[in-house]
Amino acid sequence: MNKISKLIVVSSVLLVLSFSLLFLTVQKRLSIPFLSESIHTSVAYMNNFISKPVRFISEQRDVVNQLLDTYDENKELKESLSSLEGQLAELDTIKKENDSLRQTLGMAGTYVSKDIRVGLVSVRTPVAWNTQLTINLGQKDGLTTDMLVVSNGGLIGTIEHIYDQVSDVKLLTNSDKVTKIPVKISAGTSDIYGILTGYDTDSNSFIISQLNSVAEIPNGTNVVTSDLAGATPSNVQIGKVRTVKTSTSDLNRELYVEPTANFSNIYSVLVVGDGK
Repeated sequence: MNKISKLIVVSSVLLVLSFSLLFLTVQKRLSIPFLSESIHTSVAYMNNFISKPVRFISEQRDVVNQLLDTYDENKELKESLSSLEGQLAELDTIKKENDSLRQTLGMAGTYVSKDIRVGLVSVRTPVAWNTQLTINLGQKDGLTTDMLVVSNGGLIGTIEHIYDQVSDVKLLTNSDKVTKIPVKISAGTSDIYGILTGYDTDSNSFIISQLNSVAEIPNGTNVVTSDLAGATPSNVQIGKVRTVKTSTSDLNRELYVEPTANFSNIYSVLVVGDGK
C-alpha cells in the first residue's frame, strides 16, 4: 500500500471516529472540552484537506471553460475575417470589371463603321491563360468565326468556336497556334503591309513578317490591322514596333511588335466585324 492509500485510510478512520464522538457528545449531552476541541479541529482539517482538491478542480474547470470560450471566439473571428476578405476580393473584381467595361464602351466609338458587340469574359482558366478564354456572346448575338476581339485598347485575339450562348476566343499570345492577320505599318508617308505570323514568349512580342516594302521602319512605328485580305476589319490597334530583325533580304525582315493590349487582366471585350 502506498503512502497516499495509507493517508486516505487513516483519514477516513479518523473522520468516522470524530463524527461518532461528536454524535455521542450531542446525543448524550456530554461535555468533553478537550474531546470536542479535538473533534472540531479534526473535522476542520479534513474539510480543508478535502475541499482543496475540489477547489483546485473547480478552478481548473473554469480555466478550461475560458480557454474553450476564447477558442470559439477566435474561430468565429477568423470565419468573419475570411468572409470579409472574400467580399472585398469580390468587390475589387467587380470594380475592375466595371472599369474595363467603361473603357470598352468608350472604344466602341472608334469603330462606328464596324459591326461591333460588347461582351464580358466568363471563363479564363490558368491552364489556358495564354491561349484561350470564353466570352458571353454566341450564335444568338450573330457572331461568326475569325471576328476580331479587342480589349484594353488593342487586339487580343479572334473568335474560334461559337456556341449558342458563349464563344471561345483564341488569343494572339497562343504561340503554338497563331491566327495569321494582315497588318499595316504606317512608316512616314507610306504604308507597309505584312502578316502577323507569330508570338515570341521571350520578349512578349508579336512577330510580323512577309513585308511588301524595303522602306525603313523605325522603332515605335504604329501597327494596325489591314483589310487587304478582304474579310479583316481595318485599323484595329495592334501595337508598336519594338525591334526590327534584319536578314539577307530586307523583304524577309521580321518586326517584333509590343502589344497595345494588356493580356494580364481581361474582363470585357469588343468583338469587331468588317461591317460589310
